[in-house]
Amino acid sequence: MSRASTRVKSIPVNPHRLLISKAHDLKRRGVRVYDFTAGQPGLPPSMEALNYFMDRVRRDPFNHFRYMPTQGLLELREAISTDLKKYGGIDVPSDQILVTTGGAESLLITVWSLLDEGDAILLLDPSYSVYWDQAKFAGLRVETCTQSYETGFNPDPECIKEKLGSRAKAILFASPDNPTSRVISREVGETIMDVAREKKAWVIYDVAYKHLVYDGEHLWLEKYDPGLEYTVVCGSFSKDLAIPGGRLGYIYGPRDIIPDLVKVKSILGIVAPVPMQWLAYYYLTMGFKEKYLAEVLPVYRRRRDAAYESFKKLIPEARLHKPPASMYLFPDINPILGKLGLSDLDFTIKLAESKGVVMLPGSIFGEAGRGYLRITFVTMREDELVEGFKLLREFLEENKAL
Repeated sequence: MSRASTRVKSIPVNPHRLLISKAHDLKRRGVRVYDFTAGQPGLPPSMEALNYFMDRVRRDPFNHFRYMPTQGLLELREAISTDLKKYGGIDVPSDQILVTTGGAESLLITVWSLLDEGDAILLLDPSYSVYWDQAKFAGLRVETCTQSYETGFNPDPECIKEKLGSRAKAILFASPDNPTSRVISREVGETIMDVAREKKAWVIYDVAYKHLVYDGEHLWLEKYDPGLEYTVVCGSFSKDLAIPGGRLGYIYGPRDIIPDLVKVKSILGIVAPVPMQWLAYYYLTMGFKEKYLAEVLPVYRRRRDAAYESFKKLIPEARLHKPPASMYLFPDINPILGKLGLSDLDFTIKLAESKGVVMLPGSIFGEAGRGYLRITFVTMREDELVEGFKLLREFLEENKAL
């Protein structure tokens, strides 16, 4: 019998973490693993940036490891402000930016700061699995708008109009998306902001993947709310700077709520990792970010193309969009699961144990994701991606599903 609090016991163990652990366990046992679970860059950080950072640390170790103000290193916040103007053409003063311990914490701080227990939050279904856990942990009710294969995983604007503000105090969503990899359409983005202004509702915009766009462009939703009256943006350095283990993110939003965001951050962890703040500062101010993105984006695009083409060829029974952004294929394999008589979770567990191929079931991202798979395409070379899909097909043939 667990002696933990009711609050903690109300949160089930997320299969997302179980499958990631299974991939690591299989590797430790000597199994050749094709790990499609990791939502992280597939290439290391910039060595030029790391060497510069380490040289600066050697010269001045005290300042690179001492406490900083909870809101974050001023130099970094000023660099983020400049970066936003450079890439998005938006003006966010440094005093409206908070540096956080990763993107997940930025979301948690925002949710806890803007919403009370019992309030409703609108999520797009499917959505990043952490959203559902954070909503439950905060004691929120959840309203949903479905993102379907048929619409390219963009939600119905009429659903947004019906639920945001009337039923839900805030909407939380990502673009580019996890797990679907879609980029929010301009029509949906404009609808969200129009309704938010009319109903005085919050828009919490997760932009962790904003630089990982292969076709089209990122939608800078902030341009529809230039005063950031109703918009809070949560970002991360895990993807564009490739430092997910460094745990560094940021929030920017209305000036009047920043002190409350800082208050919550001080409770959760006093200050984001200071060495990583300096590393991000060097990335943004010494030209390392631009060079890194120019190097890695063509690699990720090639991996995207190889993954999409090989999956379509080897598993033609699945429905699959070519992802315009982000890191993931999100195929619908419901017909295959029907032949096997398996849930998507049971399927992924059996596949991992049988072939060492580890993928995530779509159901962990919401009811509308049931029967899908989330497959990361950036973490392996093209030949490894293809080999993993060949083993997937082999598993399906052995089990008479193809």
